[in-house]
Amino acid sequence: MSIELVPPGSDVLNQTAEPIMPSEIETPEVQAMIDDMLDIANGEQGNPKKPTMVGLAAPQVGLLKRIIIVGVDAEGMGEKPELRAYVNPDIVRSAPETMIGREGCYSTSRVCGIVERSSRVTIRAFDRLGNHLEETYEGWPARIFQHEIDHLKGIRFPDRITDDSRLHWVEEEEFGEYRRRTGQIGQSTAAARSGKPSSRVGSNNSSRSCLHLF
Repeated sequence: MSIELVPPGSDVLNQTAEPIMPSEIETPEVQAMIDDMLDIANGEQGNPKKPTMVGLAAPQVGLLKRIIIVGVDAEGMGEKPELRAYVNPDIVRSAPETMIGREGCYSTSRVCGIVERSSRVTIRAFDRLGNHLEETYEGWPARIFQHEIDHLKGIRFPDRITDDSRLHWVEEEEFGEYRRRTGQIGQSTAAARSGKPSSRVGSNNSSRSCLHLF
């Protein structure tokens, strides 16, 4: 199977992905989808001066299937995280506390934005071997899961932003300066409103990078 990223204007990005039957997860077709998605994600990591892929959803490569790839230990500094595949992921619990943070998306061209997300989520899914999982993530990985699961619903991060001033066009060569200029992110909403740094997960140096997700 050969897949590639679809352009931002592709209608598949606005559609809802279909679940995969558990009995089909280990089939060659589904395993090939996962391998190809991992290949794409692995090819867009490790350079802090450029957009960094720490997540990928199947619709972004033209597949209307509920599969996502997530860098589960990503810190948002252009590092190469551990990538894992999740099939039929759902968020079953979300913390009421929210965090603001920068996001980008290869499916929105050069648009970055400040997005408010839950600071902690619990997800249920299958791994690529068909094992049922329930895992809880905070901070940066929690943001990635929310971003990628949104893609499975035909939602992109600008749809979560109501204030246009929180949307920014950033050329690839400007990412380093954008990260520096926009300063600290990952604050709780209460801290952001008060102007005081937050002590919550994600308010450390790992939050000083533009998160560039699929």
